[in-house]
Amino acid sequence: MAAGDIATSREVYVAFAFAAADLLIEVDTEGAIVFAVGAAMALTSKPARVLTGLHVASVFIPQDAERVDRALSRMDEGERVRLLLLHTPGLHDGPARPVALAGYRHPDKPGHRLLALTHAAALDVPAENRTPIGQLLNREDFSVLARRMMDEGALGGESEQSYQLTMLELPAVEQVRAAAGPVKADEFMAELGDRLKAVSMGGDAAGELGENRYGVIHSPNVTTTAIEGALNELVKAFLPDVQPGPVKAATIALDAGGISPEEATNALLYSLNRFSRGEDVRINNLAKEVSTRLSDTVGQIRDIKDVIDQGRFELVFQPIVDLWNDAVHHFECLVRFPGTNSPFETVTFAENVGIVGNLDMAILNRAINFMRSPAGNNPSLRFAVNLSGRSLSHAPTARKLLSMVAGCPDLRGRMLFELTESAEVDDLPSVNAILQSLRKSGFAVCLDDFGAGSAAFHYLRALEVDHVKIDGAYIREVSGSAEPTPYLRAIAQLCADLKVGTIAEFVETAETANLLKLLKVRLAQGYLYGKPMQPANVEADPLRGWAINGLYWNNGILAYRNKAPQPKPIRFPTISNG
Repeated sequence: MAAGDIATSREVYVAFAFAAADLLIEVDTEGAIVFAVGAAMALTSKPARVLTGLHVASVFIPQDAERVDRALSRMDEGERVRLLLLHTPGLHDGPARPVALAGYRHPDKPGHRLLALTHAAALDVPAENRTPIGQLLNREDFSVLARRMMDEGALGGESEQSYQLTMLELPAVEQVRAAAGPVKADEFMAELGDRLKAVSMGGDAAGELGENRYGVIHSPNVTTTAIEGALNELVKAFLPDVQPGPVKAATIALDAGGISPEEATNALLYSLNRFSRGEDVRINNLAKEVSTRLSDTVGQIRDIKDVIDQGRFELVFQPIVDLWNDAVHHFECLVRFPGTNSPFETVTFAENVGIVGNLDMAILNRAINFMRSPAGNNPSLRFAVNLSGRSLSHAPTARKLLSMVAGCPDLRGRMLFELTESAEVDDLPSVNAILQSLRKSGFAVCLDDFGAGSAAFHYLRALEVDHVKIDGAYIREVSGSAEPTPYLRAIAQLCADLKVGTIAEFVETAETANLLKLLKVRLAQGYLYGKPMQPANVEADPLRGWAINGLYWNNGILAYRNKAPQPKPIRFPTISNG
């Protein structure tokens, strides 16, 4: 490259840095800045020329120094660091500025690193998301921070160098509030927040997780004993004449524990949420309960992944019947795991720890193979496969889903999808785009458990679907009744107005089925029409295997044989003419 080209290239590089409001830095093997260009004043309160020669850690607040050193070590190991939230000192002792650090190992200079800083106000936590007095993070934002810190990983892959998460229970909080009065109680909460943040990473990695429950993410150099001591001293200062309950604490390392970083962070958040709600925690055994919870969760993840990878699950099929002609409209594919009666807890756990996408895709693959097998390959046999909202919200899983469906043109019109509501959907527009892609490809979509959650009507407004499955709680309410509830009537009328098909679940009696007909509900599912089943093994004619449990073939259509007792005909007395 000619000298002029080099000069022009550098000018473009500088212009790009300023236009993007970024600061671009090169750091040598000792951590010293050897080159800086871009929006230095806006991000660090120092001009770029002054930065040259400084240690890069000095650009940030002292509380961030250890995280900066860790980030450089990760770059040295070949890892690309993305969007690490740090803070630079404010101008004239003003508030620190949130900045995002990204960087990687220099491709041409051994030991050097290339860094980029940019504004990161969007990553910082707004004041309204903090506790009003102690200024601690709320549970949701603390969980997000814990995920980020988990993603940063252990230094050099050594678990003993991982960040630590200490969970604390302070029974004395209520005692202080009751004994000290409102003013002193506020002072106590402010001091409590200051002490927790003081020992945390970056000075802001502390949160209020639940009633009298707190969390702190800190360096491995900060011991649990030191944290307990600081808080016990605080309580004693406010309650010198009272013997309050002791601070309970337990610490776990934020490392991956032999599983993928994504699985580890989800296991952490699952454990954190359970601790926040006080589930399965005995006061006298708090430390042991909490310290083992993460490893237990990781073990459950491994077990479920083994079940998925080895295909150790079965599909059963429950008929969904047309109320007007008793024809089987389709079957819902339901999963069964070894050693369990109900899959609900396993599926919910998989959603909470972020592996439900693996499960959904394994079930879909099994269903596709079954629909192409001799027992399932018939134009009149249709099957619905469940998809978790979290699977559709996870971009890699959604891409895999669409790829699998693209390879199934032979199943158009025979395969349906049910969007389950057991996990709340975050990005409804993106999920709707996926659903519309499925529908355009010839695969109908049903919204499951409609009416069960507060977001149900919101979902129906945001998601275009072909069917709505009315939650069974509304159907059970009318069992044995001659009148529908106002809620059931309203749901049925809404779906009729929107021209969306309706499916009622948990239909167990002929009286309930008749009542649903009056509401113009078209399809029904429940024990009246059959429990989840598998077709009988009939080698000579596999399709005959479906003719069990009240189902039969009628002119190529599988139908339900109504065995409900019919009303006896009215017999009028014979009148003699003579």
